[in-house]
Amino acid sequence: IERGKEGVEEKEQGIILSIKDVNKSFPGVKALDDVSIEIARGIVHGIVGENGAGKSTLMKILSGVYTKDSGTVVFDGEEIEHTTPIESLNRGLSIIYQEFNLVNTMSVGENIFLGRFSEMHGMLGTHAEARKLLDSIGCSIDTHTLVGELSAAEKQMVEITKALSFNSKLIIMDEPSSSLTSDELKQLFEIIGDLRAKGVSIIYISHKLDEIFELCDIVTVMRDGHVIDTQPVGKLTRADMITKMVGRSIEHEYPERPHCVGETLMEVRSINTHKLHDISFELKKGEILGLVGLVGAGRTEIVRAICGADKAKGHRVLIDGKPARIKKPAHAKKLGIGLLPEDRKLQGLVLRFSVQSNIVMASLDRMIKFGFLNSSREKEIAERQIKNLGIKTPSAQTTVLSLSGGNQQKCVVGRWLEINPRILIMDEPTRGIDVGAKYEIYVLMKQVVENGGSIIMISSELPEVLNMSNRVLTICEGRITGEFNPEEVSAQTIMDSAIG
Repeated sequence: IERGKEGVEEKEQGIILSIKDVNKSFPGVKALDDVSIEIARGIVHGIVGENGAGKSTLMKILSGVYTKDSGTVVFDGEEIEHTTPIESLNRGLSIIYQEFNLVNTMSVGENIFLGRFSEMHGMLGTHAEARKLLDSIGCSIDTHTLVGELSAAEKQMVEITKALSFNSKLIIMDEPSSSLTSDELKQLFEIIGDLRAKGVSIIYISHKLDEIFELCDIVTVMRDGHVIDTQPVGKLTRADMITKMVGRSIEHEYPERPHCVGETLMEVRSINTHKLHDISFELKKGEILGLVGLVGAGRTEIVRAICGADKAKGHRVLIDGKPARIKKPAHAKKLGIGLLPEDRKLQGLVLRFSVQSNIVMASLDRMIKFGFLNSSREKEIAERQIKNLGIKTPSAQTTVLSLSGGNQQKCVVGRWLEINPRILIMDEPTRGIDVGAKYEIYVLMKQVVENGGSIIMISSELPEVLNMSNRVLTICEGRITGEFNPEEVSAQTIMDSAIG
């Protein structure tokens, strides 16, 4: 009864969500330790922290995916003891995950009201109501379009509309901008602003601190399962926030730019596909070459064509001046070319396999003799990379799915570092990774080129490219539109070239 009164009091005071002393443990790990946060009505509340800080665990407890071990959660004046995802939605608490929870083979309208067609009186009502909701956020997507045909930004709009269809009072957004262009991000911010004006609360989780400072009213910093601080955004500097997140002072977000560029290592000549048009460039030994362009410009298609993952017409790749026959990724690997794909979960890792199995994948041919795998050699390689890269894992046998995003990325990096690649292609190497882990990835990149390797880096984060690259190529609509020295030109000049 007392808790019920407490909830009513909070509702009157304008608190939509109260989390008090919440704990959650998994085998060998305490994910949340006496976490307490209050979310006010009609504000954007940012939550930041390194991967593994406990943000996602807390959100999954709120949405009913996990059950808390102890503590209290009061939402809109009602204490929630046990809940399910659908019960949370019906209460008005929605979560939009970084990996969209949509059915690609169904239409936009069907996704918005999935499982509720009878309530909408069939398909006509479903599409009519979906149209009203989309119009309410200024979105013109046809409700009959298949979700699989939409861009990442359009899928984000569908997710927001689906949340609104449940009359959500609180919407949790987990890394909502990870695949958005600057224009799409601006549209997302406008929609969030409209929702805030209508009294909807937003929990905004992001590793991009610029977004936190621009968008949020309040920010909570988490570290190692604890709440470190909650403050109005205006009372924290960027350096303060980073220090609270990582538990130590970081003087610089980027290491000193490496300067060890040598002679030409690889030449790419005339890559042509249905999307790429006469792509030609050179990569120097000891160079970090940055590729900049809007999402969909063709950056990923270029490196996939080089590695033999996608077919291309009539192009040539020369390494050390000699033609290289690359028809499939296995040929690229034999030539010392490694690829960290854009989506580490779908393309870079086998999530149900162990950390050890994921790290040694590129080295298996060295460990198999007479058809048998040398298990002691496999363990030795995995433990060496875990130690060298500081991968935080209970053991080499831990399922890689259970690691944080930064540690998952280090597993993919360690896989290629083990074979000492001459050319390492990194597609969005720090996407979804916290600021502390980002710095560690940058240091690893610097070590690769200082040890004689070369890197091609694709990134949607322009500051990352400008601070780490020796040279930048801009890509627009499948064509190279410019070549720049990032130490000599402005970010605006590079972006002007990238948008054609």
